[in-house]
Amino acid sequence: MRKKASLKDIANKANVSIALVSYVLNGKNTKKINVETANRIKEIADELQYRPNQIAKSLKSNKTYTIGLIVADISNFFYSYIAGHIEEEANNRGYNVLFGSAYEDPKRFKKLLQVMIDRQVDGLILAIPEGADDCFDDIIDSGISYVLIDREFPFCGSLKTVCLDNYNASSLVAEKLKSLNCTSVAGIALQSNLYHLKERTRGFVETSNLFFGEQNVQMYRVIEDQLAESVSTIVKDILAQKSIDGLCCFTNKIAMEVLPQLLNKVEIPQDMRIVCFDEVEAFRLFPHKLSVVKQPLYEMSKKAVELLFDDSKNDKVVHYLNATITDMNT
Repeated sequence: MRKKASLKDIANKANVSIALVSYVLNGKNTKKINVETANRIKEIADELQYRPNQIAKSLKSNKTYTIGLIVADISNFFYSYIAGHIEEEANNRGYNVLFGSAYEDPKRFKKLLQVMIDRQVDGLILAIPEGADDCFDDIIDSGISYVLIDREFPFCGSLKTVCLDNYNASSLVAEKLKSLNCTSVAGIALQSNLYHLKERTRGFVETSNLFFGEQNVQMYRVIEDQLAESVSTIVKDILAQKSIDGLCCFTNKIAMEVLPQLLNKVEIPQDMRIVCFDEVEAFRLFPHKLSVVKQPLYEMSKKAVELLFDDSKNDKVVHYLNATITDMNT
């Protein structure tokens, strides 16, 4: 087995002190160190495949240099993109990310949360599933900094939150359908008590009522673990009415169920205009024009990491981001 390189090995080969090697590799006093010498030390460290002793580093700094990220459902394209962006931002700051997926199960979420706390992560970024909002006492007692992402809990006190302005996003959907000359619209949403999803529905309904009249606006709600069966029944009902010419799918999972069932049953976009939340590459397989609500995933992830490292005393921060609507298959 190859001997692990040490600071002393690098110092001997560079003919400098161990302290200087430590300063260079830890980014300290960089303005006082000769650039050529610093570059030489880094080259030798790479050549010897030097890896810092993370345990010793953690003991010295009282940090683990890890962030715990628990997403609601990693199988959802939305969260897989979010996870990738957060990992990139954390790595840029010298941190690694421990991932966990609750799969929208509050019990699983609480177990994952306890694992993160026991591992003494330096920060938590959380997408809390429905039914797990009683976890805040455990988080606060742990003393670990945390930020909520995508999920908003306005009645739970001081929370740092990064999320989409869901009311405005779904209002834009209604405006888009109006601009496409729709006269009767419907939305298909998840049956949920999560605040951000309720706001998404409220924005669509209230704005659509203004544009089309309440009698020309319908909302359908589906249970996530019964998605396929529920969507099939809803699509049949929508097509039977023949008057609905605008449709919004409020999550990408709903859209993935709805779109195949509409093929060859209605002329798209001539007789029905469709808007789906999230820009998913699989939507490009749909052979007809549709519009998508693009959430700013990179900005959301970057802001979550920024807030996590924000040392200001302001704990109550809700940072809303705006969506845009774009056309696909044009």
